[in-house]
Amino acid sequence: MYTALIFDIDGTLINTEQAVLGTIHVFDGIGELLAELREYPILKGVVTSNTSREYLDDFVPFGLVRDLPFALCGDDTNRHKPHPEPLLTFLEISGARPDSTIYIGDTVYDYECARDAGVDFGLALWGCRQPDLIPAKYKFEHPKDILTLMNRP
Repeated sequence: MYTALIFDIDGTLINTEQAVLGTIHVFDGIGELLAELREYPILKGVVTSNTSREYLDDFVPFGLVRDLPFALCGDDTNRHKPHPEPLLTFLEISGARPDSTIYIGDTVYDYECARDAGVDFGLALWGCRQPDLIPAKYKFEHPKDILTLMNRP
């Protein structure tokens, strides 16, 4: 079983496809997933390429941060995805172990970051544009599918 679950933000938790038009929304099923995850003794957080300002302006207003207490933004590290530094820094700050951590994202950069940090990767198909080109230990059709990880040894 995983003891740490880390999410990317854009394309995984929120849909920013039409942000230029002023439309940003939480993907269907994310709120329910985070509510269910409260039942598990698992560390949760986000690693994003967004700056701290973008995180505060575009993510915090959705109210998901109460369920994702650890956050590492693009301006918190010198190197950025696909380099593993963001995830390695998250692991250091949170105390999570790479061998019991999974990173959920939607791009090849998320995958490469996870791979090179030594953590498992799950692909969020609901926000992914090129699912056949991105290797992943798990490919999730819907956010609720992530809950299947909670029952694995």
